[in-house]
Amino acid sequence: GHKRKNWKVRRFVLRADPAFLHYYDPTKENKPVGGFSLRGCLVSALEDNGVPAGVKGNVQGNLFKIITKKDIHYYIQASSKAERTEWIEAIKPLA
Repeated sequence: GHKRKNWKVRRFVLRADPAFLHYYDPTKENKPVGGFSLRGCLVSALEDNGVPAGVKGNVQGNLFKIITKKDIHYYIQASSKAERTEWIEAIKPLA
């Protein structure tokens, strides 16, 4: 979470027009619990030791970071390095 530094399972939906990333709690109804605009954002892969200070929980790697135009930092863990690359490549053209 960007407010509470812990890991939560979320389902993400990327939208191109407008460029937006919604996230959902997979245990609840199909209503987004949050999201943010990708316009003007920065996205990058993190090394496995690139976990931000104060983050709790088991971190398995495959991390990437999105910094929004409003300077909010989102740390996301993909299920594999290949999936991480796919997400980054899908987000970059929308930024």
